[in-house]
Amino acid sequence: MKLKRAWKGIAAALGVGMLVSAMGACGAGGADGSKTTLTFLSWNNEQVMRPYIDQFEQQNPGIKVDFSYSPPTPEYIQTLQTRLVGNQAPDVFIITSENKADLIKNGYVRDLTNEPFMRNISQANKDFVSHEGKVYGMSVSSWASGIVYNKDLLAKAGAKEVPETWDGFLQLCKKLKAAGVTPFLETIADGPSRIPDAFMGSQFDRDKVDVTSLIDRRPQKPGSDQREAAAAWMKLYDQGLVTRDTVGISGDDMKTQFINGQVAMICTGPWDLPSIGQSGLKYGMAPMPLMEKGMVNYAQGSPSPAYAIYSHLKGDKLKAARRFLTFMDSHWALQRSADNGDAITVQGFKAKVKPEYEKVYRANVQPGHYFLLMNFYAKPDVLTTVRQSETQQLVQGSINLDQWAKAIDDKMASVK
Repeated sequence: MKLKRAWKGIAAALGVGMLVSAMGACGAGGADGSKTTLTFLSWNNEQVMRPYIDQFEQQNPGIKVDFSYSPPTPEYIQTLQTRLVGNQAPDVFIITSENKADLIKNGYVRDLTNEPFMRNISQANKDFVSHEGKVYGMSVSSWASGIVYNKDLLAKAGAKEVPETWDGFLQLCKKLKAAGVTPFLETIADGPSRIPDAFMGSQFDRDKVDVTSLIDRRPQKPGSDQREAAAAWMKLYDQGLVTRDTVGISGDDMKTQFINGQVAMICTGPWDLPSIGQSGLKYGMAPMPLMEKGMVNYAQGSPSPAYAIYSHLKGDKLKAARRFLTFMDSHWALQRSADNGDAITVQGFKAKVKPEYEKVYRANVQPGHYFLLMNFYAKPDVLTTVRQSETQQLVQGSINLDQWAKAIDDKMASVK
């Protein structure tokens, strides 16, 4: 499976760093001393991006960044599409799950495969925005989910931590339930469970599937592909270990119940750790349990959105765009992103994360052992919607697994 991190040595990282210094010294203005204007459309607002832009312009006095913002995700994608078809394309912009297929198919994004600033980018981050062996964006950070647990409640079942395997996890849930503790809670109101995606990553790794090829398969069969993983996950409900009311429980509701000590374990990502920590609760975070012993551990997770360069740039504009992406891969920019809470995955950069997140970071984020279904199939917006509705019916017991998989596959087959 191609979701492996590309460790290519400190020399590559140092080489990029030297390139940054050289570029910062020489600037990128025109021959007559005028400045080159680089247009940049971001879905991070100006408050977030202004420090990066100011630092970049300071290092590159011959370049002026013309910044614009559109909030994620549908509004951003529509704004970008309008500018692209209206011949007002930004020089640098964001490429991600929902728009990468269209951007690549229509030739809007430049092939970055052999650019110097890509040398130290994690292979998992490259795979995220790859097609037919070419990479079309630069992603520098990632996230992965895991099992967050209440240490005091686990102790009531004689456990100190979350078991490594799914069978062990189910046994722990049974022990907690016997001790009068609600074992586990997840949200199906906000989206499908995170657990099947984690299992699917391990499954594809076992079967040596090239995930970057999934988007080209016809017909698209994400339901059938995930049936094995979904069957393992559904044991939670089939064995009565989790309430089927999860279809109406939001992520905030889930977190609140956990903080209030009403449930022993939840499945979430690093974004919830600050508020859980502020509550004073004694908690830990463990990697997702393995679907089967002997598999490689995967989490549900994803690279961050990537920076892309408009394919028709040339001359000083192209030089400026290359310098901007080189800067966003520099130690200064990576450290700024890390300080903002991003888990950096760039080779040669030493990231510091919350102590509770350390195990997940080392097991999943650093090696690129994470998977998000919508990242690798065509029409991710359609897939997200149909999977959400069918999963709610599956949890409620109104359809079975075969019906669930068929409904998803049929919907994907009907979309042109």
